[in-house]
Amino acid sequence: MIDRDAIFREQLISLVGDLYSGAGRERELRRLIGLHADKLARDGGARDWADLKARADGATYDSLLRLFEYQAHEHQKRGDARTVRVFEVLAISLIARRQTAPDLQQGIETLDRYIEECARNARKAGLQFIPTGRVR
Repeated sequence: MIDRDAIFREQLISLVGDLYSGAGRERELRRLIGLHADKLARDGGARDWADLKARADGATYDSLLRLFEYQAHEHQKRGDARTVRVFEVLAISLIARRQTAPDLQQGIETLDRYIEECARNARKAGLQFIPTGRVR
């Protein structure tokens, strides 16, 4: 049987390492993470991404994970690796709220600070989504 906690641990460590290396400094990736995190929080009636994560009940949690999986899959089919990464970042952050291992908490907090910084910068810049049609 696969240990889901071990898989999550590996993904979190890899993701935080990537985000704080060159990949995570990419301006467009940060912009997209900020836009999506901020929009989801606003649409969910939350103050910010952390508030949305904390307030999400089971149905909201499941719905968000399905949304992230669907969007990542659709963008993968289109060859849009950057947007796939955005949804991976948000999914791992959301899943992290249910992780209790003390040795993961620093990585989880680092990831959440990164997302909040991206969202704060998107809000300051007045960035918003411009509908371009549905992803199919």
